[in-house]
Amino acid sequence: MVSGLEELQRNLVKLQLNNKKAAKRAVNRVSELVSDNLRSNTPYDANASDNLRDDIKTTGITGSAKGEISKDIGFGKKTGWRFHFPEFGTTKQAPQGFAQRTINQSQSEALAIYEEELRKGNQL
Repeated sequence: MVSGLEELQRNLVKLQLNNKKAAKRAVNRVSELVSDNLRSNTPYDANASDNLRDDIKTTGITGSAKGEISKDIGFGKKTGWRFHFPEFGTTKQAPQGFAQRTINQSQSEALAIYEEELRKGNQL
């Protein structure tokens, strides 16, 4: 039971801070999961010198000031320009859809991670 306004404010601040920490932990865990799944699903050519699989990049946490904590996962500048060829196909190559497969594969586990971290974060 909260006895005064100051204690209520302290509890609200504590809850907000815990949720930000929980959200950051969840985003970090999910970004590792998606990055690993993308690495395993990305086509690989042993004869090529630059492979998409070897150039997967993850940004740092962004948007925490606005309350929208996120990370971007994708391919670097060196190889990222050609990502759309194997993903969507060309006139001479069938689409492989590895990025969409990664999203579908990671979705349920990512939601479970978010739920677990938020439950931990809501405990005072």
